[in-house]
Amino acid sequence: MTGLRRRIARKSTEPKTTNSNEATRKLFGLVERARQNGREQGPLAPVEALITVDENEWVWQVVDRSVLDLLSHRLIFQTSAGTRREILMTAGINAAMDAASKIVELDGGCVLIETLDP
Repeated sequence: MTGLRRRIARKSTEPKTTNSNEATRKLFGLVERARQNGREQGPLAPVEALITVDENEWVWQVVDRSVLDLLSHRLIFQTSAGTRREILMTAGINAAMDAASKIVELDGGCVLIETLDP
């Protein structure tokens, strides 16, 4: 990745604070870059659940390796107790953001979106 500025200070300094306008501007830029990256990755591929639970019956499923290679983002849920749990993986930033916003809307808490790029 070229043209990016260094995000880690070379020397220890006082932490920099930002006001709400700067934070909003930076978040908007981050979301736009993530969406652009998602558009460049192409269309989404549906991924079936690994397990389906219906009352007392559990059905395990297998995902083809080619589908796993398409996945690009992981959603991690942080509970109010501070524990973290991986929820799902998606094949694009838009799907990850849609899922994260729905999870937060339904359950509250914090959802972290991580990229799976090596």
